[in-house]
Amino acid sequence: MIHCLHSIRQKSRLRILLRSLCLLMSCLLFMTSCAAASSVGSAPAPTAFAAERTSGVGFYFDTVVTIVLYGAPEGLMDEIWADCAYYENLLSKTIEGSDVDRINHAEGKTITVHPETYEILRRAREVSDASGHAFSVTVAPLTELWDFTGGTERMPTEEELRTSLPLVNDDLMVLGEGNTVTLPAGMKIDLGGIAKGYIADQIAEHIRSRVLGGTLNFGGNVYAVGIKPDASLFRIGIRDPLGAEGESIAVISLSDLSIVTSGIYERFFEKDGIRYHHILNPETGLPSDSDLASATIVSDSSMTADAVATACIVMGKDLALKYLQENGMNGILITRDGKLFTTEGFEDLFPLTVLTSY
Repeated sequence: MIHCLHSIRQKSRLRILLRSLCLLMSCLLFMTSCAAASSVGSAPAPTAFAAERTSGVGFYFDTVVTIVLYGAPEGLMDEIWADCAYYENLLSKTIEGSDVDRINHAEGKTITVHPETYEILRRAREVSDASGHAFSVTVAPLTELWDFTGGTERMPTEEELRTSLPLVNDDLMVLGEGNTVTLPAGMKIDLGGIAKGYIADQIAEHIRSRVLGGTLNFGGNVYAVGIKPDASLFRIGIRDPLGAEGESIAVISLSDLSIVTSGIYERFFEKDGIRYHHILNPETGLPSDSDLASATIVSDSSMTADAVATACIVMGKDLALKYLQENGMNGILITRDGKLFTTEGFEDLFPLTVLTSY
């Protein structure tokens, strides 16, 4: 684990150094050109790290998506929205003809999916196995029994749970050669706990060499690419799970990494004094009752961080910390009473400012 943490630190610092050096060289060349031009009456050279800010907001994957870019070429924002639309049509369970829709209506037949869909399912199965099935993509028969956002506050009956629980088993999903997927009849998948992370990874790769820096915010999934115009890291707030919407319990500084938070405050309703949130335990079909209110994972793979953050909520603090440290991952766990825990060496890797303590 120590070797892995050291490697992440070195890679992160190297990325920042290389990006800064490239930018500085470009600016020096630009200023030299401007200086030559100024001898014949041109305006003085601009500051070295000037970069125009471009921002946009869209709604995809049932999530508000916010993009901020520095030094982006014209048209890049449109390319990002086109990517979002493409992945929504490929991976949404509610869009007819998507890969997920075809899998869910195959009734036990084998179907061929896009290689990207196959890769997401392959990685999802790995996280499911490693986490003791705390994360599951075959959880759809359970999620369909709940309504956390539509206003009906629907809950499953005991009979519905008994019928649906046997249909939740990632081990029964067969991933075959040639990007084929076979799901037993009655079973369904939901990529809501991993797809946004995969999409963030792909868009980050799309823009990495074309901007000075920027942030891709898919709700609880944020990818910080490059650096800011003043050559500083991006400061990302971590939601206070016990505070009001928009309040941060801590701020972390990073570059070329993703930070993903799952929390029991995201989608929920209250009935008879009990809060029912959307992170379901695949073994019970009920909202996780672990001691965690939120889990934040920092990784160069937003897809992995997405799935693991969800798994941590189900596992609870002790098992989650053990899992993260055994797998060389970095995270912040916040319990329901507001206590904050980090994996070993976290604050040596990432500048962290705690704003609120309980």
